[in-house]
Amino acid sequence: MKGTYRLLKTLGAFCCGLSEENAVKAGDALGKFFWLLVPARRKRLAVANLLRTGLAKDEKEAERIAKASAVRFGPLGVSMFRFPLLTKENISEYVTIRGKEKLDAIKAEGKGCILAATHCGNWEVEGAALALYGYPLLSVAMKQNNEEFDRFLCEYRSMPGQTVEYKTGVRDMLRRLKEGYFVGLLCDQDPGDTGILSDFFGEKTLTATGPAHFSMLCKLPVMTALIHQTGPFRFEIIIGDPITPEEGLSKKEAIQNITDKINERLEAWIREYPEEWFWLHNRWKWTDRLHPELKSESRDE
Repeated sequence: MKGTYRLLKTLGAFCCGLSEENAVKAGDALGKFFWLLVPARRKRLAVANLLRTGLAKDEKEAERIAKASAVRFGPLGVSMFRFPLLTKENISEYVTIRGKEKLDAIKAEGKGCILAATHCGNWEVEGAALALYGYPLLSVAMKQNNEEFDRFLCEYRSMPGQTVEYKTGVRDMLRRLKEGYFVGLLCDQDPGDTGILSDFFGEKTLTATGPAHFSMLCKLPVMTALIHQTGPFRFEIIIGDPITPEEGLSKKEAIQNITDKINERLEAWIREYPEEWFWLHNRWKWTDRLHPELKSESRDE
C-alpha cells in the first residue's frame, strides 16, 4: 500500500517521543485494536491449536490464551518503533541474557553458530538485543508482499546492527557461517512438504530441518535463544546449551536427532509461556494434509 513506509516512520517518531509509561499504554491499545482486526477464522484456528496441544482445558481458556498471544503484537510493534532509542550503552537496562557466556565462547572461537529462530516472545527485540550486545547476527527473513512495509522492517531490523538477508543460497549461508556469523533460521513454522516428522506436543509434526542440516554441514552447534518478557519493555533472553547430535548416528539420523531436540526445547518453553507463542498460524496444516492418519490418531487419544 502506497504511503505505508511514511506512515510507519511517523508512528515510529511518535512512539519515540512518548514516555515509557505512555508507550506501554500505546502498546496495550494497539494490541487490543489488532485483536479486533484478526479474522474470525484465525481466532478459531488459534483456539483449535491450543486445544490440540492440551495446553488449554476448555475453549474459554483457549480463547484467553489466544487473545493474549495476539494482543502482545501491540507492545511488540511499539517496542520496534522505539528501536532508535536502543544503544549498546543502554540495552542491558532493557534486556538481560541468561547464559550469555555460551554465546561469548562461540564468538571467541570465531566459528559462528546456527540460531534456531522462533516466534516466541518479542522476537524483534531479541534480534535487536543480540546485535547490540555485539554478536554478529544474520537474520534470514522473508520478503513482505507490501514493498513499503518490507522496506520499513529491513531498515528497523538493521538499525541495531543486524544483517538482514532474504532466503539465500547454501553457499552464501556457508560463507556467513565461516565469517563467524550467528545465523538465525526459523524452526517453529509449518515447513510445507519439505520438513520431517518430529514429536511436538504429543504427536508427529512436520518440522523444518534447516538448523539441523546446516549444523551437520558446518559441524557447528545449534543454539536456542528464547526471549521472555519480565516487565514493561523489560526482557530476558535464555540461551540453551549447544545442541549437537548423539554419537554414532548416520547423517539422516543426526538431522532427526537435532530436530527432535529443538522441538523438545521449544515445546518446554511454550508450555511455560503459552501466551508468548504465535498461535494464529496453521502449524499443522501440511502435517494434516500429508499425514491424515496422524491427525486421526491424535484426535482419538
